[in-house]
Amino acid sequence: MRKKIALILIVNSFCVNSAMAYQTEDDADFFKERASEAYIPKGLRSGSFLFLPSMDVTNEYNSNIYMRDKTYGVTDSYIAHYKPGLDVRSNWTRHALNFTLNTDITQYATLPDQNNYHDVMVNADGKLDLTRNSFFTGGIAYNDLHENRGSPDQINGTGPTFYSSKIIDSFYNQKFNRMALKTGLNTTRYDYQNVASTAGTTLQMSTRDRWEYKPMMRLSYEIQPQYEAFAKFEYKQVVYDTLVLSNGSGLAYNRNSNGYNATSGLFFDLTDLLTGDISAGYVQRSYDDLRLSQVSGVNGFLNLKYRPTKLTTVLARIGRDINETTQQGVAGVLSTTANLSAEHELYRNVLVKIGGNVGQMGYQGYDTTSTANNLNRNDLYYGGSASTKYLLNRNLSTDLTYNYSTRDSNYVNSSFVVNQLMLNLRGQF
Repeated sequence: MRKKIALILIVNSFCVNSAMAYQTEDDADFFKERASEAYIPKGLRSGSFLFLPSMDVTNEYNSNIYMRDKTYGVTDSYIAHYKPGLDVRSNWTRHALNFTLNTDITQYATLPDQNNYHDVMVNADGKLDLTRNSFFTGGIAYNDLHENRGSPDQINGTGPTFYSSKIIDSFYNQKFNRMALKTGLNTTRYDYQNVASTAGTTLQMSTRDRWEYKPMMRLSYEIQPQYEAFAKFEYKQVVYDTLVLSNGSGLAYNRNSNGYNATSGLFFDLTDLLTGDISAGYVQRSYDDLRLSQVSGVNGFLNLKYRPTKLTTVLARIGRDINETTQQGVAGVLSTTANLSAEHELYRNVLVKIGGNVGQMGYQGYDTTSTANNLNRNDLYYGGSASTKYLLNRNLSTDLTYNYSTRDSNYVNSSFVVNQLMLNLRGQF
């Protein structure tokens, strides 16, 4: 029986609320793609649906669970993660309907009452075929999540900030010879829970409750079968329920905003050797509160997958966007992320990853009348990871992962370093 080993260099993308992810969706897709037929779960069939249940049990050591600057002292802990999940997929010849359930139930060894969280993510999506060249896609999702302790938006909380998101989207796709159109609307609702502060008061995180509306349109033209030029325009409107208190207790701002993200670029697929898309454009956001300045800048995206051999894959990604914040005196966060990876497969049931990541968060559109010392704040994120995944059979696998993440901030006492070591056992059917 022929064996293969995989060596992977992966750079994970940062977001404003998360400095390091345990395992990205792209990681899962990579493992699925690389896995031999003997290691792919068959699932349970019922009628026209395939059910794929799974269960992960992870033991983690975290050197800095509060993501604190060393000035305040750091606290480490062992953490147990229990992650039952379920994927349901239709196998119809026309149309499609899918369902996904993911969870992360934790048990901390250190102050569990203050640190435990139970994340739940439920998603249903589908496709309605109208003609050979037109179809609708849509989805609905409900998520109960927590905000990482290192988030600048929940300073001095005794526990994580819990919030829920509800997402509904619908898109229409139409092809006209070489022309193609995609248009639709994404609507997201966020609801936050208040959290007790270390000073014995309550941080009013519920003032962050809001609606986000994102209508979009994408036009593309197939230059030839391997090349497609496109232009995309997305409008975004953010409507808060009330004035937003800075960090849940400070100065209040009207953070309602609207803006756009316009890009144009090229998609290419060169016989599976080189695929991806590259685009450039401009992103802008204006805020209702006259004290907050407009946030804008040049925007661009890069997504590349290069396969010099069947066993080697190189990935590259760059992205930019404007994120929400509750930091006093600033309007928004212009985030820039860059990703680079190189993957190589040697054994079919042993997969090894090493990687790194980088991100930059620039706090912009500041209020010149505010005396807060986080004006012109700039955070740089760096990280690295290494892991080995061993596939015992199609139903069992185990992996060992080490993550390193750090934030270097010019805002006083806001830098941190986190080391994580995780051993995971996964069962799937």
